[in-house]
Amino acid sequence: MSSSEPPPSLAFSTVIAPLLNKFSKDQAKSLRDAFVFAEKQNPGFIHDFVAGVIQNEDMTEILLRLGSTECTEYLISQDIALHALLNKKAQTLRLLLSSIPDQIKEKISFFAKQLKDIAQSIKDLLNCVNNFYQSNTNNPAVMQNKRLFDHQKKNFVRCSKAFSDSLRNYFKDNQPSIVFLSANKLITQTNVLMRTIKIITEKDS
Repeated sequence: MSSSEPPPSLAFSTVIAPLLNKFSKDQAKSLRDAFVFAEKQNPGFIHDFVAGVIQNEDMTEILLRLGSTECTEYLISQDIALHALLNKKAQTLRLLLSSIPDQIKEKISFFAKQLKDIAQSIKDLLNCVNNFYQSNTNNPAVMQNKRLFDHQKKNFVRCSKAFSDSLRNYFKDNQPSIVFLSANKLITQTNVLMRTIKIITEKDS
């Protein structure tokens, strides 16, 4: 993580970043830099900081419920149709995942449909990401960052599979906490992937 990059923390994107928008530009930058530095020096600092403020033992569920909070750090410029579609697909996935704490309490048949929607949303976002790459094979900014792009895409696929595994375990032991945690990780990796694409597209502009 560079000194200017937002940390891959759901506590940052759902709680800290929206709060920074309430400050002046200079104040927000100073506070943001301080949080980024603290997280870099002590990984997990932001999560612990937010947990200390909220003082609620179920931070995992709280952050998941907030997981669909839009954060400009992960929004790609929408002047190109494919970029707008990427933003839309990513936000759809966040919304579906953040609804899990409520949906998981519903009947199994209803929750099962929600899981199918999530699976389709993951597939749609991944297809959109692949289309982004295929349409930019002649773009120097994309090709120069191919290794980083591929790495974050693989991490997204890995988190998706881990989420699926957590669901299988849930239907065995009926413990939602693992599902919440894996959903949080998937949202976080969605944000990291979108941030990577945002950086690449900004280098091209």
